[in-house]
Amino acid sequence: MSRQKAPLENLKILRDELKQRNWAVEAFLFQYKKQEFIVLVKVYSDEEKKESKYAIVKLEFIKRGDRKESFCTYADLYKIYIPNMKLFREFFGIEYADNLGDIIQQFTQYFSTFIPNKLTGNKAALLMNAITEYLNKTDSDSSKGTYCFGLKRNGIKKDGTAKQRSSENNQKAALLKPQLFKLIKDNTISFCFSEDPKRESTDDEILQRFAQRNSSMKLTL
Repeated sequence: MSRQKAPLENLKILRDELKQRNWAVEAFLFQYKKQEFIVLVKVYSDEEKKESKYAIVKLEFIKRGDRKESFCTYADLYKIYIPNMKLFREFFGIEYADNLGDIIQQFTQYFSTFIPNKLTGNKAALLMNAITEYLNKTDSDSSKGTYCFGLKRNGIKKDGTAKQRSSENNQKAALLKPQLFKLIKDNTISFCFSEDPKRESTDDEILQRFAQRNSSMKLTL
């Protein structure tokens, strides 16, 4: 007898694929009540405290056409948590009703039909922009921007081990500088970005500058 699939199991599939790649976020489109939303599926970091021990991902719903309006929450395999019902109803245009528990269940079930069962490539520009904006806000290894100009070797942690490239920096480099990203196998090296297009450099220029600054260190390719 086959196991019945949990309503939000595809979120776990996305999370597991993101973690396998050491990425931080995925995006897809969701339509509800004639309004289209960009959904960001975010991975919890190892150091991050979860709102619930059962939570598998964080979710952010962003109104298409009004990127300043968003609704943030989290989900487990079976339901989306709604910490504030009033904000939830106002954001999604849901009229008040006594059976709000049923409404959340119906919303969760409907939402589940939009969740991809794998990470997707060749995304539409608005999804790529949403991902890049999120990575820009959360990448602790680099400044904001999409123009790659360099590499840096990360420092040493208190326990004496080398700091690893963050999942946000890793994904940003994979999306914006794919050929260079494939060359840099050493996860103690992070990618540097700028908002200034004049600072963007070729892969060869970046590698040459890094080699000159780190002539005594081995660059793992």
